[in-house]
Amino acid sequence: FCVALSRLPWKKKHIPFLLAHVGILTLLGGSWVTERAGIDGNLRFSEGENASWVDLDSNYFLVADEDQNLHRTYVPWVPPQIPFRGLPVEIPSKMGVPFKLKIDQYLTHADAVYFFLPENEESSPANLKKHPAVKLKITGGLMQISQEIWLWSGSPEWSRVQAGPAQFALGQAAQQEFLGPSLVLKPLSNGGLEFEALGSENASGGKRKKVGGRLGPGQIKGRVITPGWRGDVKITIEDWVPHARPQTTYKPARVQYGQAAPSSAIHLTAEAAPLSKKGTQPAPLVDMWLGLGDRALLHLSPTSGASTEVKPRVLEIGYFPKRIFLPFSVRLDRFSIEHDQGTVNPASYSSRVTVTDSQGQKDVLISMNEPLEHRGFTLYQASYEDAEPRPVTSILTVNQDPGRWAKYSGSFLIVLGSVLLFVMKLKNARALRRVTLEVS
Repeated sequence: FCVALSRLPWKKKHIPFLLAHVGILTLLGGSWVTERAGIDGNLRFSEGENASWVDLDSNYFLVADEDQNLHRTYVPWVPPQIPFRGLPVEIPSKMGVPFKLKIDQYLTHADAVYFFLPENEESSPANLKKHPAVKLKITGGLMQISQEIWLWSGSPEWSRVQAGPAQFALGQAAQQEFLGPSLVLKPLSNGGLEFEALGSENASGGKRKKVGGRLGPGQIKGRVITPGWRGDVKITIEDWVPHARPQTTYKPARVQYGQAAPSSAIHLTAEAAPLSKKGTQPAPLVDMWLGLGDRALLHLSPTSGASTEVKPRVLEIGYFPKRIFLPFSVRLDRFSIEHDQGTVNPASYSSRVTVTDSQGQKDVLISMNEPLEHRGFTLYQASYEDAEPRPVTSILTVNQDPGRWAKYSGSFLIVLGSVLLFVMKLKNARALRRVTLEVS
């Protein structure tokens, strides 16, 4: 704008120059409108599911108290190579200020690390069923592997785990249709553990090799089980928790770039601010990790140096992406994928969806080169989640770009101004050549 003003008074020869600069200003204006009012996020759903929400790139830490007061703190994105300096969470006075919250760690892409801690039986209800957990280390095998796994009877996802060709179960029988090697661990009423290992079913259909035994309460941890599987496999019981509760932490992900990189995670600390004794330093009350999409209950109790005004609190906290709802819903009817001939590389993929709004329903095919435009939104086929025997979860990019017309117009003016500038210079060069020939 300033450069354009510097050419005053404008003349006919300035037209290409002015068009290009007006185009730059128009392009920047359209980009600003898109930044302020546009939408760019992801919609993830599986076959048979209806979805009407879009997760945006902005992530927030949420705090809710017993009175349903809600406070939101924006967590800015930080590249993996940049140190995170910490982010204090300013809680409004209506939610109570004696407790200080701070996000002291941020992982751009994080892998979850699961483990199990002993449950406090004194604070647990008497009728609460005990769910033991065991940590196994498998070594040996034909590939000479070394792998650690957890089993926990409190969840079907954790009570039976398959590691390589073998299946491990805690507190339940192995699947009858499973023909590979298996190890079943059964807790005993006296605190001990019973184990039974079966070998693979042989081709002749003969009896499977079985190895079993019982371990007393003091014989479990550190015990090495030799199941008799091929490759001299050894299974070490590295940890045994008779009454366990799950715990999750996060570490920097192995994949830090590209679509395969996982989402972010934050580490939270909470401390009570001492209000009665001067010079008393607040002590940390709790620290925990939250992955994107996680929520938890934060139980806060005052420290010994805090004022009597500081009361125990229970806060509901969570770490979520900003979410907006569409004026219509989309149901994934079928996700299709085609591979390059003779390979497993995806050549193309598409989603057959049903769009429902106040005007009715319509069936649409969204593919990599054919987006859906509906009610001012554009839905692109972006990615999918791989699964066996075939993927059933599709990921769409949802875009609303109110500044698009300005950006397109600005780009057109920049190109037009550049072309006119080239044409005018070409005409001037020809006119100068003609004058030179006449003079000579």
